[in-house]
Amino acid sequence: MCDYSEKELLAKRLKGQRLVIPDMRPIFAHWPFGQNEKYQEMKDMIDKRLASQPMKEDSRRTFNEMNPTLLAATWWPTSSKNRYQVLVDLIIWFFNWDDLVESLASDPSAAEGLRSATKTLVRQSFGLGGLEEDMSISNPLILGFKNIAEEVCKVYDEVTPGGGIEQRRVLVGHFNRYIDATRLEAEADMSEKLPSLKRYWEVRVLTSGMGALLSFTEFAAEVKLPSKIVSSAAYESLWVTTIVINSIVNDLVSFKKEMKAGSVLSSVAILYREVDNLDAAVQMSLAHLRILVDEFDRTANMILSKFQTSSIDEVESVSKVIDVLRMVNTGNLEWSLQSKRYGVCHSMTPNGQIELVL
Repeated sequence: MCDYSEKELLAKRLKGQRLVIPDMRPIFAHWPFGQNEKYQEMKDMIDKRLASQPMKEDSRRTFNEMNPTLLAATWWPTSSKNRYQVLVDLIIWFFNWDDLVESLASDPSAAEGLRSATKTLVRQSFGLGGLEEDMSISNPLILGFKNIAEEVCKVYDEVTPGGGIEQRRVLVGHFNRYIDATRLEAEADMSEKLPSLKRYWEVRVLTSGMGALLSFTEFAAEVKLPSKIVSSAAYESLWVTTIVINSIVNDLVSFKKEMKAGSVLSSVAILYREVDNLDAAVQMSLAHLRILVDEFDRTANMILSKFQTSSIDEVESVSKVIDVLRMVNTGNLEWSLQSKRYGVCHSMTPNGQIELVL
């Protein structure tokens, strides 16, 4: 008799079940959404560049399916052309690095070496020391981070006296936390057991990489936030809420794709384990989404109320950043539905419902 792990048994129970995800767009109907007006022009340029770069065919297919230019266009629809291009490059870099560290899961020493070298690369690229440290990265796609950081530093140098050292430190801090957290992700993937829902979210907030991507929010919004906002608990709450909303949507839409790849490490699967009903697990996920959207709006209103006596520029900057965070989530949903990454675009009914067989 074969002994199956908890994950394998859960996958067997889920196999063949019908997954129905109601249209999620009404949940975000009162939030802004858009697509960068330079999308098609940028896509043509990025596609041509990716086609000329040496990479494995699996990686090339992955990029074609995920359409990083569309992801950046829907996350940051109001960004200028130059900043939009930097943000597309950031997403491409991020997915390249994430795939690379995942490919080293069976070689912890090599993975740790990549993490250490990447943290040095990020520090050096943002001009925050580490020049004397060895940075043993030869992969040109990973080294491309230098170009991203150079463009960001140019903007910070123009806007902030002293070269935006504070903003650079915030960026480096978020990258370091994400890079370190990939150890937790590797451990969770290799474990035969599913974590509790509480532990899943504790780890997912760190390992999703959203913190590193959201650290470019001021750059995308073309503003500089007051330091008292950036370091506040309320702003941190907005970030975490944004990350969890994004992750719930991804867990739902990517569920079949992840199962096909052999993974049930998902909030949907954990809820299913608890209630033994897939429709109920989906409805619980949607209820969580609605609660988080309301929580985001309450926190955003609280932050804005504290700036009623501030300058018009400060109020506009804070408002812009709040709306950018909202558009990251509305844009993420639209990208998830439109791109080929999760394969749901052909499984949607006219009323926006997704229907799949696992």
